[in-house]
Amino acid sequence: MLKQIAKSDGNNECLQKAASDAIAVQDAVNMIAVVGSLHRHLKAMRETGMSGDEINNHPVTICFASKIVSLCRMTADRENKAFGVIEKLAIGETIEYEVIPI
Repeated sequence: MLKQIAKSDGNNECLQKAASDAIAVQDAVNMIAVVGSLHRHLKAMRETGMSGDEINNHPVTICFASKIVSLCRMTADRENKAFGVIEKLAIGETIEYEVIPI
C-alpha cells in the first residue's frame, strides 16, 4: 500500500487556531470543553475543504484524541471492559464502571 501524504497550510487562520487550541487543551481536565473545542475545529477544518482521512489523521485531531485518551485513563483493559458493558447500557441495564480520578 502506498503511503499518502497530506499538507496543511500553516498560514490558514483556521488551522493556526486549531493547532493553538490542540496545544492549550493538553493541560485541560474538562472533557466537555475538550470535546466541544475539537468539534468546533473539526467543523471549521471541513469548511476549508478537508475531509475523511485527511481530517482523521491531521495532527490537530491526533493531539485532541490524545488528550481525550488521557482524560479517560485509557488502557486496552479499560477499553475492553467498556465494550463489554456498553450493549447492556444501550438496552437499559444498569452497569458499574471504575472511576479513576484525575
